[in-house]
Amino acid sequence: MSVVLIPADPKRAPPHGVRAAIAAAVLSAACWGSATVMSKGLLDLLPPLTLLVVQLLASIVFLWAAVLFLRLRVRLDRPARRASLSGLLEPGLSYAFGIAGLALTTASNASLIGTTEPLFILLLAWLLLRERIGGGVVGLAVLASLGIGLVVLPDIWSGGGEGAVLGDALVVLGTLFAALYVIATRKLVMTLDPLPLSALQQSVGLLWILGLLALALALGAVNLGLDDIPPRVLLLAALSGIVQYALAFWLYLFALRRLPANVAAFYLALIPVFGVGAAAVFLGEALGPMQWLGAALIVVPVALMSRMQTRL
Repeated sequence: MSVVLIPADPKRAPPHGVRAAIAAAVLSAACWGSATVMSKGLLDLLPPLTLLVVQLLASIVFLWAAVLFLRLRVRLDRPARRASLSGLLEPGLSYAFGIAGLALTTASNASLIGTTEPLFILLLAWLLLRERIGGGVVGLAVLASLGIGLVVLPDIWSGGGEGAVLGDALVVLGTLFAALYVIATRKLVMTLDPLPLSALQQSVGLLWILGLLALALALGAVNLGLDDIPPRVLLLAALSGIVQYALAFWLYLFALRRLPANVAAFYLALIPVFGVGAAAVFLGEALGPMQWLGAALIVVPVALMSRMQTRL
């Protein structure tokens, strides 16, 4: 879902640069949250893997067009090729499991479950990267977790049986792969330009998805589902891919060059705020008072982190 990086010395970033990074991180959360709702609506018309292929194709075309337009240098040396392999984690594995889960659960659930990614990131950064977790960060994590619990509980109580539970589990698995991608990509953007890096990673991810789709078609497990699909549906699918994959990844890769991982992770908590809100407006997924309270508790740690960063 995202990328989290740490510069060698984040405190040297100028204040205006930090504010721009925060704005980009918030916009990326808006892209991810709203695109989840778009994808949920499209899954009524297209099978999950077919939708994912259309979305990734549109995103990759957009990214490579931007690379050419901006005349950016694309490195294809050994470090760049190794960096591109992280695309197997995200969008490869992460979104393959995520969109399959989204087909079974609600857009609200998927957005809310995705909020566990910062907690996965913090844990993996502590386990694998030996990053220290300060008391303030732990306190904010507890507050955000309380908010997540308040938002998720009503959806669990009104859940729709085994299919919904399996969908939630698949989204959790996709979120774990997204967190692993964060750890794998953490330092790559410090030596590689974010835009070409995103294009390379998503190109590798698309190859994985195409291989998975080909295998599923050969086994008769899925069908393309493109019969009698209006062009406007494919256009909307392509637009959702650009928003969810191209714009969101680009914004986050750019923004989080200036934010430490244990701070940047909390901006992901804004995704369900946008996602649940959009689901209520466009899909009619009702929100209760407890969910609104939980959303507010999620926003508080993000606001506190933002205030801390602008003072660097």
